[in-house]
Amino acid sequence: MMTMQARETFIPHYGAAHPLRVYPINSPRAKARLIALALLADGKLAREELEVLGESECYWALGISQQVFFEVMADFCTDLASLPVGEGGYQLTPATLEGLLAEVRSPAARRAVIGLMLDVIFSDGKLDTHEHRLLRQALDTWNIRLADSASQSPLHRHAPEGPEHYYG
Repeated sequence: MMTMQARETFIPHYGAAHPLRVYPINSPRAKARLIALALLADGKLAREELEVLGESECYWALGISQQVFFEVMADFCTDLASLPVGEGGYQLTPATLEGLLAEVRSPAARRAVIGLMLDVIFSDGKLDTHEHRLLRQALDTWNIRLADSASQSPLHRHAPEGPEHYYG
């Protein structure tokens, strides 16, 4: 008898919204890719960032397993390799980021993703320029103000007096 294990078959689809693979709207993979982007935004993957993923129940919140999350991250890295290189890394244009953010439309999913992004980004106690740009564009695109977050939202853990803390 032969036993075979196979990774979920997912044929990449590339669309006009951005040059990276396209995921269904509000899908766990679309949300996971944004968390992967937050992990890699400063150009390095820190141990603290990976630890916070497990501690924050990130995988459960995204609706995926840890294994699928890392598959999404690997696919994201593969896709990034097709982008232009400059300024120390792959260049993700504001238009491309806008396309990635557009794949998450549910207000509740957006708040959850922002909360997880904040957890990951602040896990090392620093806010890098690229992390700042990512947060700023996500907050602006999704029209989310940290000061508006309700106590049940993951945003409340990081919300200062107002959003100016994140805007310099």
